[in-house]
Amino acid sequence: MKTKLLSVCTLALLLRVGAYAQDTTALSKKEIRQQERAERKARVKDDLKSAGQSVGNAASETGQTIKEKAKVADEAVSKGAKKVGETVNKGLDKAENAIVTEGDKIKAKRDSSRAEKARRDSL
Repeated sequence: MKTKLLSVCTLALLLRVGAYAQDTTALSKKEIRQQERAERKARVKDDLKSAGQSVGNAASETGQTIKEKAKVADEAVSKGAKKVGETVNKGLDKAENAIVTEGDKIKAKRDSSRAEKARRDSL
């Protein structure tokens, strides 16, 4: 009888230990899942932060490139405008010289006609 009583007590003790072990295992599994979830969340957060920094760096580089290209384009436009201005000025100078020359020719012809007329009248 003592053996049976001891066996029953031992069996009850083992059942309680097993039940406790299952409870703690279930709790630890839940904690493990929560920890894994937190780690995934932290990884995603770090990935997003890295992606944001990469985008920021790319935007800065693109801005610098655009700024440099705009500067080069501005210089090219300025040189082109300067050349066009010089060409227009040369054309205007030639036109002015042609007008003055034509005016001088007309004036000389008129003066010549008057001189011829005055010479005829004086004879």
